[in-house]
Amino acid sequence: MSTPIDVPALLWVVSFQMGLYALMWLLSLALLDESRQAVGHWVGFMGLLCAGLVLAALRGEPRLWWAYNGTNALTVIGFVLMRRGTERFMGLPSSDREQVLLALPTLALLAWLGPGRDDAPLRIVVTYAVQAWILARTLWTVRPALRHEFGRPSMLGIVVPGALLVGMLVLLGLRQVAAWPEPTEMQVSQAANVAVMLSYLAGSALFSFGFLTMVTKRLVARLREASMRDALTGLFNRRAMNDALQRAWLRHRRTREPLAALVIDLDHFKRVNDTAGHAAGDAVLVQVGALLSRQLRGEDAVGRAGGEEFWLVLPDTPAEDAMALAERLRRQMAESGLGVTCSIGVALSEQGDTDAGQVIARADAALYRAKEAGRNRVARG
Repeated sequence: MSTPIDVPALLWVVSFQMGLYALMWLLSLALLDESRQAVGHWVGFMGLLCAGLVLAALRGEPRLWWAYNGTNALTVIGFVLMRRGTERFMGLPSSDREQVLLALPTLALLAWLGPGRDDAPLRIVVTYAVQAWILARTLWTVRPALRHEFGRPSMLGIVVPGALLVGMLVLLGLRQVAAWPEPTEMQVSQAANVAVMLSYLAGSALFSFGFLTMVTKRLVARLREASMRDALTGLFNRRAMNDALQRAWLRHRRTREPLAALVIDLDHFKRVNDTAGHAAGDAVLVQVGALLSRQLRGEDAVGRAGGEEFWLVLPDTPAEDAMALAERLRRQMAESGLGVTCSIGVALSEQGDTDAGQVIARADAALYRAKEAGRNRVARG
């Protein structure tokens, strides 16, 4: 005959795991600048679940309010923090009003009910129902944002286990309704309660490691993005522009639509640094970057190639449109009040080109002809 599992002992094991996850999120809060508000809420979520399970493990006779009703109150508050933190992590509108309208009456009811067996069934049903509702609403509202930022597999990795946990909470509530008026409390050594504890173990692990993976993915993506950006202007750097040029070249080879490139250099920029200082020169570069960005379409790319030189890559752009844009940029630069003019070299892809570098090389050669012709002008390569 098999020995039944000691559920109170299992409660201690699960609460210990919750405490470890709370500690993990606390360390993340101390080490990462990413998503600090969300992580702070998740520390509270795991910490309150840990405390609630500890109280459940301490249940016995006499039946004390803090060990019975207190457990339920802490877990409800924990679920509220979980939803609030997840919304902040995904940048979603706050559901604070909905949460307050749900949590305050629930906590008031838990405060009013006694810890005795007669009140236990209502306390259990209400607690499971509120937990299931909060978790279901969380999954429903974050699902599109998770898919958009992290992809369908990551979204399903959170939503599917979460939906199973919602189902488990609903079944637990229904189990209590079916057993009424006998309480089905989690500290009792029953097979169903063992399943509950194992579900909590799996659910907390999936939540913690799932969102920790997403925090890491977001951090890596932002580091990658930062490595592709010019620190001063926020435009693409030379490496990123080479990548953009290569993508545009592959698109040109596939569609046979024309590909245009502009190389722009600020005239006599050294004078700005020498007369007004490098801070003023940096300010000019930032404003030039903003001026160029305002003129581009969504598929175009603009970047600072180095110093006072900027590149524009223009997919599907015929020669007349590229020349018109270059002349418009030259004129706006001269009239901007920044105290600088620019020379621009324009080049189009040609039938004999074998790689994208030939296009940018012709634009660069055209730029030098524009400078030799007197600066503040456009030349085509």
